Amino acid sequence: MADSSECCRLPDCCAVDRLYPDLAEGESLFGALADETRLAILRQLRERGEVAACDFHACCDLAQPTVSYHLKILRKAGLVKAEKRGLWVYYSLNDETIGRLRELLP
Repeated sequence: MADSSECCRLPDCCAVDRLYPDLAEGESLFGALADETRLAILRQLRERGEVAACDFHACCDLAQPTVSYHLKILRKAGLVKAEKRGLWVYYSLNDETIGRLRELLP
């Protein structure tokens, strides 16, 4: 009788984590994009290049703490960069990560 563990084991070529090692990165990046507010923030950054944190409420029609929450998610995913200048924080797209997103698309 054959060993039952052999019949259920995937061949090495089919192991997802070996075949596509960047899937976890893609899940994180695309997860950060899966929100209308965050997409609006990214669109505003694409159109304007750089936006002060206090100016996002115009595109999102949300309270500043809510916008800050979404900016934090985008920062953690590496999709935006933040630069503090005096009292203000300015955000811009992280072009390197945006380029990486394009590579991860099927």
